Amino acid sequence: MPEKKRERRDPEQRRAEILAAAFACFAERGFAATRMEDVAARAGIAKGTVYLHFPDKERLFIELVSGIATPLLGEVGGMVQNEAIPARAAVSMFYGLFKHQVLETERRHLLRLILAEGPMFPVVTEFYYREIITKGLAIIRVLLARAAARGELRNLAVADVPQLVMAPAVMSIIWATLFEGYEHLDTQKLFDTFLDTLFVPEGGTI
Repeated sequence: MPEKKRERRDPEQRRAEILAAAFACFAERGFAATRMEDVAARAGIAKGTVYLHFPDKERLFIELVSGIATPLLGEVGGMVQNEAIPARAAVSMFYGLFKHQVLETERRHLLRLILAEGPMFPVVTEFYYREIITKGLAIIRVLLARAAARGELRNLAVADVPQLVMAPAVMSIIWATLFEGYEHLDTQKLFDTFLDTLFVPEGGTI
């Protein structure tokens, strides 16, 4: 497809346009089936222009995922630094951000693709684990250790398994992808109920 005639774009603007086109292609076709020429066609530019900004589609996907996860980690990490905030409130904020900024938007498709196609693309999976999962777990470990010391956890062993905190978020993506058409899942109730299983009531004891 010939490149459309248009005004010269600022490099950052062009990069953003390519990422938006890539997002649309990945959401519609999946990661494996999307080609760089598909992204270029969606963006209305030559394929070579895409390669000027991104060496391959793995890097495109990584940039998209990073753009979603990094702000979430930053907000939760900032709250964790405030020791006056109870652990339950911090985890509740994480679930709220995830629900409104990922699960209820088109961004959920990127996480769905990681779950479905990640094993076939180790570069993407390794990046996601190294830059998103490990950093997220580090934040949660600090939070749970503090909660354990303050008697906020129902089960102290939870502090050793921070992956548990991520479980309802992952479950919500799986359910939305596979089963929502058959049975609706109230994700807010899911998150609230899970918080009740992790933490003692405010001012309560184990």
